[in-house]
Amino acid sequence: MTVRRNRPETVLFCWSLVMAVCCWAAILGAVATRNLFLTALYAGCISGVVALQWAAIVTLTGRRLHVAWFVLPPAMVVVAILALQLNSENAAQVSAVILSFQLAAAAIFVLRHATKVVRTNTAFLMALGYATSFCSAIARPIEAILMPGVHFSPLSGEMVNSIPFIASYVGTTIIILSWLAALKDRAESTLADLAFRDELTQLSNRRALREQGRKLWTSSRWQGTAFTLVALDLDHFKQVNDLFGHDEGDRVLATFGEAIRAAQPTPRIAARMGGEEFCLIYIGVDARTAHDFVEDLRDSFGEKLKLPNGLPVRFSAGIAQSSPADESINSVFRRADDALYNAKASGRDCTIIGSALAA
Repeated sequence: MTVRRNRPETVLFCWSLVMAVCCWAAILGAVATRNLFLTALYAGCISGVVALQWAAIVTLTGRRLHVAWFVLPPAMVVVAILALQLNSENAAQVSAVILSFQLAAAAIFVLRHATKVVRTNTAFLMALGYATSFCSAIARPIEAILMPGVHFSPLSGEMVNSIPFIASYVGTTIIILSWLAALKDRAESTLADLAFRDELTQLSNRRALREQGRKLWTSSRWQGTAFTLVALDLDHFKQVNDLFGHDEGDRVLATFGEAIRAAQPTPRIAARMGGEEFCLIYIGVDARTAHDFVEDLRDSFGEKLKLPNGLPVRFSAGIAQSSPADESINSVFRRADDALYNAKASGRDCTIIGSALAA
């Protein structure tokens, strides 16, 4: 199953907080009445808190959410307590064991996958919270098996006996703070996508090309690596809109963006300049090699898309490689644009390499 609502990770995490409130209500009732059902409900709720948070992490990373992973642990602890008629002490031991596995799995999952969608320090903070809570949960079975003379209690007069409970509060606080940081990271990432990505083709836009391209050009000059810029323009694109409508034109542009994203090797920057104009930047690739890449793109795009009349959509391209005489990326772009103009003047559906700027 995949959760598809808007911001599903936020919804799941908020439900985990609601479940945490239920935990407090259940534990107060269990302590006051010694009721077996309330004890089982508390254990199931606290396992459910971790299960929902882990589910939120999974949806945050965009991975497939398997319901059984998150339903079984709370269900298992409730069934075990009710079926075995466990007293509060044994119920706490069973709950702690299951929680330990859940918290350890959550910490490992965060370290392996969360760094792909949030900042590294946010992922480590979140993993630290789950690891701290794991230490708190595992202390209970360790106490029973290895340290029978020690009695952990939050109200103990000795600090060492209160450490697992302090760790639990610290871990919970870290988890909540890390989630706030993670949601902030996602919001910033969304804003960056809106500002620097073309919605139709999912390529970078002109603003991103200007900012990132300038940085790449400067670094390539410092490192002495080849900097090659490709200007592309779809041929007779106005006729596509006129004959088949703008929906078909949008389909052509989206498919071209898909073909560029699938091209190998992937350009360092692939941007839609506007309309049917595109720009690619390769680093460490000379103009002749870039020419071969563009021709491979021409073949793959021709196979990927056909117009309603059965004809393929073609494109023209101009290539320019940076030289020591170039004063900025604008100089390289002008030469690539001139080469593109020559390609169109030569009958379109071809790629021309512009001449190097004389020193």
